[in-house]
Amino acid sequence: MQPSSSSSQPPDHPESKSPPPPAPAMGYPANPNPTPNGAASYYAAAPPPANGNGAASAAAFGVAYPYPAPPPHHPPPPHPYHHPYPPPHHHYPAHPPPPTCLRRLLALVVGGFLLLGAATFIVWLLLRPRTPAFSLTSLNLSRVAYSPTNSSLTASFDAALLAANPNSKLSVTYFSPLASVSITPSSPLAVASLPPFSQGPGNTTTLAFRVAVEDAYVGPDDATALKSGSGGTLEVEVRLAAVALFDRGGWRTRRRVMRVMCDRVPVVFRGKNSTEASFSGPARRCDVVL
Repeated sequence: MQPSSSSSQPPDHPESKSPPPPAPAMGYPANPNPTPNGAASYYAAAPPPANGNGAASAAAFGVAYPYPAPPPHHPPPPHPYHHPYPPPHHHYPAHPPPPTCLRRLLALVVGGFLLLGAATFIVWLLLRPRTPAFSLTSLNLSRVAYSPTNSSLTASFDAALLAANPNSKLSVTYFSPLASVSITPSSPLAVASLPPFSQGPGNTTTLAFRVAVEDAYVGPDDATALKSGSGGTLEVEVRLAAVALFDRGGWRTRRRVMRVMCDRVPVVFRGKNSTEASFSGPARRCDVVL
């Protein structure tokens, strides 16, 4: 009877030598002081293989082993809402430019207005319209009759204004002139319409007119000199309003309203119970608003 295969192997002897330790791997550093965190344990050396006696012979020789291979990298799955391409942009058609003829017409109109304005401004600088001057040269009252019962006045006012055109290159035309008289400080007693008149450059014109007052109301405080009948001084206001137009040849200014104000003109009665009064003295300068 042949012996079994298990009895044919030689028994283990304690005197037999253990196999030599494996050579250290070149190019990999040892890890003598591993840290307890997870990153250090990842780079820690792998434990040496155990021998037949179950002892770690490699640790006795201080042999370092290569790092374990890093875990395989898998890219994250694409987001379900991720679009690999940007969303398409909506391109709207551009508005067509205006026609060339329309643009040229607008440019011509704007250019014409600019040239006209520049020409008007240059002419205005060269001519430089100046306001006419007015002075009251005479004022006479006649047929003065005052009724204390109803505080009414009846009289005739004859006035003369001296108008001077200070412009050496422009003529002045006065349209729709209106003259009025009043006793300071009451409202106008009467108004008279005058014919239009003109003045050439540097011209001086005397404008004479009469304003008739018939039963006009005058307040008791305004008619002190009329009630006494002993004469005295009465202050009168003479006003003139007109539309003035300056022109030179084909160039004209726009029509402007002109107001002439001759305020607090003293008229003196000639005697007791006199029905006549007059303004005596040099010409009185009037205020002109244009």
